[in-house]
Order: sequence, then structure tokens, then C-alpha cells
Amino acid sequence: MANRRAASLLLAATLTPLTVLPGQRPDPAVRVAIGFGVDTAAAPNKEIFAPWSTYLSGRPTCSESTPLWSASEQERWPSVDLLCSYVYQGFSKFTVVQLTPAIGLDSTYLIRTLVASVSDSAQEVKPLALYRVYVARERGHWVLANALPRLTRNWSHETIGRITFVFPSTRAFVRVRAQKTAAFVDSLARAFEVPPPPAITYYFTDDLSETLRAAGLEFFPLGSDTVGGRSQSPNRLVLVGSSSNGEGYRHEVAHVVLWPFLAGLKVAGLVQEGLMTWTGGSAGLDFRDLLPGLKRYLDAHPDLTLASIMTDPPPREGTLDVGYDGLAVLCKMVYEAGGLAAIRSLANAGTEPHLVLNTAARLLGVSPAELDVRWRNRIAALAQ
Repeated sequence: MANRRAASLLLAATLTPLTVLPGQRPDPAVRVAIGFGVDTAAAPNKEIFAPWSTYLSGRPTCSESTPLWSASEQERWPSVDLLCSYVYQGFSKFTVVQLTPAIGLDSTYLIRTLVASVSDSAQEVKPLALYRVYVARERGHWVLANALPRLTRNWSHETIGRITFVFPSTRAFVRVRAQKTAAFVDSLARAFEVPPPPAITYYFTDDLSETLRAAGLEFFPLGSDTVGGRSQSPNRLVLVGSSSNGEGYRHEVAHVVLWPFLAGLKVAGLVQEGLMTWTGGSAGLDFRDLLPGLKRYLDAHPDLTLASIMTDPPPREGTLDVGYDGLAVLCKMVYEAGGLAAIRSLANAGTEPHLVLNTAARLLGVSPAELDVRWRNRIAALAQ
């Protein structure tokens, strides 16, 4: 279960501030090493490498603007470093393994970087990520730039409603499914009384690893499940990998649409994910399609409680995520009892499980001891 908690940080579903992983001690001295065969001394490599070295040494955050990055990309993406929440998680050792001209791109260079931890005892190297950024000439200066628009420059684009779907040219596009996802944006915004996002860019491939590679993340520990999605709400950006439902992965779209609703609230992570699962489904399935599997799991684990789920959620198995699905049902129950005001109260209850569950019990008009029985009964009814 400890691995589950660590993985929850690694597999961030939304763009989050820099996080220190369990067991990682913050080190104020960031070391930027140079790999074999990488020249950072000769011109123009020295000048090109300088903004990247400066950026890493400054311990990047995920929200601050910086003159080191492309101004045009900062206008497009407020949180301009699209890989920030993945690769800057308290690690202090970065090794540049490649610095070369970018093939097919004028006045642009490619930098590949490995971020890893090294144990003091056995000197074992444990990589977190291998990723790429670009350095491009802009307004007379070398600035950092993202891989995503460069690696997908030849992909297909389809704009339906507020969503622009971007996908490999070899990938079939299911327009009917995309139309339903586009309609979902406006209907969800109306239901939660928030302004719909003016535009969402939705990248998808057959698997999440492929989509993240297009964003520049060439290695990252995703585990064996390659179906999934990530969203970056400030950037109105969705990254999806699914061979069967690429255009219909609405969980991540819900993150973007409901970002204004949750802004400023003290929301627990599982409550947020439960809200997105109730409204947008999970693992490529609609909310109701998740419930038979959830019921079977709960029937096989009669001692499992909401408190234990929030404290130490069971690992995801295929399309079943007990934490996401279980909290989705709780969100639905709270909404049915008190509408948007009740959901807002639940989302603002704080991050501690007892605060969330006491609030839920109060909103449902039951004692905390009765909450689990009411929750299990509702799941059984919905699963039929």
C-alpha cells in the first residue's frame, strides 16, 4: 500500500505544484550533470544550454512565469512547463544526455534530460523520467519550449464545439463520440453553474504512454495499465490514451470544466476524483458502468469502509478504482440530498478523511456510524 501512495504522487491526474516524494529529502543544491558525448562548452551549444541549466538550478515550480520560456507558449499555457508536475518531485540530480539540432525545425535544438535518484549505499540509479525540451530562437533570444506542439505538428486536428481534438494521422476519428464529449462540456458547465472553458485542446492516442511521449515524456513509471488520461486545468489541456474510447474520455474533461467550481476550496484528492468520476466516468467508462464492479468488490470485502478507502485506497485493478468509484457514489448521494450547495460543502470539508466523512454524514442527515451502511445500500441499488 505504501507503493500505492507513492504512485498517487507520480501519476498526477492534474497539474499540481512541485511535490516531494516520500523518502526524498529536499536538497537545495540541484546538480545538472553532462552525459557522455554532450558538448555544452562550444558555441552555440554553450549559449543554448544556458537557459536550461539556469531553469533547473532554480528549482522550477509549476505556476510561475519565467523569461526563460517562450513568451508565445506562456500566452497559450499559463503553466508553461507542461511536464512540470511529473519531473520536478524533489529530485536534485539531472543529467543532460543529448543536446543536438532538432531535425526538421529551424533555429531549434533538442535537449534530453534524465532525472533520477542515486542511493548513497549501493550507488543504484533509480530513474524517474527521461524527457525532452526544446530551445528555440524567439525575439532574438534562446528560450525554452515544449515538445508537444513540435512532436504533434503533423497530427490531425478536428474542432467540435469548444474542443479541438488532436490525434495521429493514422488514428481513425469517431466523430459521433467526439460530438458527445463536446456536448458534455456545455451540459456539465450548466449543471454546476460555471462558465464553460472557451477552448479545450484534447490530445489522444491508443495508449497513455504514447500520448505522454508526444508531450516529451519519453520514460515515466506508469505501470502496466496504459489506458488513462491526464488533465492540466489551468492550460485547458487534456492528454488521453485509449484504443477503444479515445474521443470519449470525459473524466479529464470534467477536471477542466469544474476547475472554477473547485477553485479556492479545500478539497480532498479523492473527493475531487470522485466528483470527476460521477460526472465524467473513469477508465473510459461511464459512471453507471463502473458500479457493478464496485459492488462485487465491496461484497467480497465486507469490512472495507469509506474511512479506510480514503486513508489507504485499494490499488486500481483494470477499470475498477475503489477510491474513485466509491467517492463518486458519495458525491452523487450528497448532490441528491442538497444540490450544488451540498457538493460545495463536501468539497470544502478539508483533506482529512474524518472531516470529509463527518461533513457527508451531516449533509445526508445520518450519523457518521450509519454513513457506510447508507453508502453500501446506494451502491447496491445503483448497480442493478
